[in-house]
Amino acid sequence: MKLAIVVCSAAKTEEEFRTRPVYPSLQAQQLLHPNDVEVIVFPCNTKGLPEVYNCVLRDEKVTGKMVLFVHDDVELEDLFLYEKLKETPYSITGLAGTKSFDRRVDRCAWHLCSSREDFVGEVAHVQNRRVWTTVFGPTYSRALIVDGLFIACKVDDLRAKDVTFDENFSFHHYDITFCLRAHQNKVTCGVLPIRVVHHGLGDSMNSPEWIESNRKFKELYYT
Repeated sequence: MKLAIVVCSAAKTEEEFRTRPVYPSLQAQQLLHPNDVEVIVFPCNTKGLPEVYNCVLRDEKVTGKMVLFVHDDVELEDLFLYEKLKETPYSITGLAGTKSFDRRVDRCAWHLCSSREDFVGEVAHVQNRRVWTTVFGPTYSRALIVDGLFIACKVDDLRAKDVTFDENFSFHHYDITFCLRAHQNKVTCGVLPIRVVHHGLGDSMNSPEWIESNRKFKELYYT
C-alpha cells in the first residue's frame, strides 16, 4: 500500500512553506521511500481543512492508498513511518486521543470530554528548544477520537462506508466530528507509537474561532 502525505499550509509563499517544521521531514520521508511515498502540498491554503481533505479522499489518484493528513507544524521523525502505517490494523490511525467522549461537557476538546484513564497514545512537543514527550496512555490501542495533527486513513475503507470530513467546520472540531462519523459507520480507529515532534501546544481554545466552532459543534452534534 502506497502512502500519500497531505499538508495544507497557510504559508503565503512556497518559500515561506519551506520554513515550516514539516518541510524537511517530508523530504526525508521521500528519500527513505522514493517509490512508495508521495507528498501533496496545498500552500497558501485558505479553505477549511475538511473541504481540502475530502477533495483528496475523492481523487481517483489515491484509490488503494493510505493518506496521511498532517499539520505543517509537525516534524515526521519516525524512520519507519511508512512501514508502521502500511501494517496498521486500523482504518484510521492517529498518535493520541481517547477511547470515550462525553458530549455533555461545555468545552468540547477530546482531552476534556473523557476520563484520563481513557486517554491513549503519545506526542512529543517542542518549545524554546526544549523537547518533551507527553504520554497520554497506551501507544498501540483502539480509540474513539484521535487528534487532528496526524490522521492517516485507508482510503478504500472510508469510501466503502461513505465516511468523510464534516465541511461545516474549517479547522477546530473537524477531527472529532470525523472520528464520530467513522465510529457511527463502524470504521476502526486507533493510535500507534509513531515518533513526531509537534511545534504547537494546542493552546487555541480561548480564541474566538475555537469558541464559535465549539458552539457550532454543540448545535449540530448535541441535538
